[in-house]
Amino acid sequence: MIVDLTPDTYFDTVKIEGPLHVVMHYGETCGPCNLTKPYYQAVVDHFVDHKVTNVKFYRFHQWEQSYREFIDKNDLKLPGVPTLRFYFMGDFMNQYTRSYNDADELKKGIIDIIETIETTMGEFNLYES
Repeated sequence: MIVDLTPDTYFDTVKIEGPLHVVMHYGETCGPCNLTKPYYQAVVDHFVDHKVTNVKFYRFHQWEQSYREFIDKNDLKLPGVPTLRFYFMGDFMNQYTRSYNDADELKKGIIDIIETIETTMGEFNLYES
């Protein structure tokens, strides 16, 4: 399941300890974002089908005018969209700004982040929340 974040829920959600949080920052009328969205959903569906519980997926509408002050105040200006931001144990880890046109490629990017977690922080169990 993909949860839509707002300024009121963003940091309360991704800055908590626990699972890997993946946030897709997007623009509603952004062509590359709209190209990426179905592949993002396919990756989410894959993780759900395989009962992965320790990775949570979110979206944040980067271009929403009413979010501008929140974005500026919290240093969330990005080089572009779509951008995937990764948070683990309450800390920002990494981000990628690019579109995807293949679910396997996007899944590989997320798996690479998980491998980074395992390398730097020890074992990461996909199946425990």
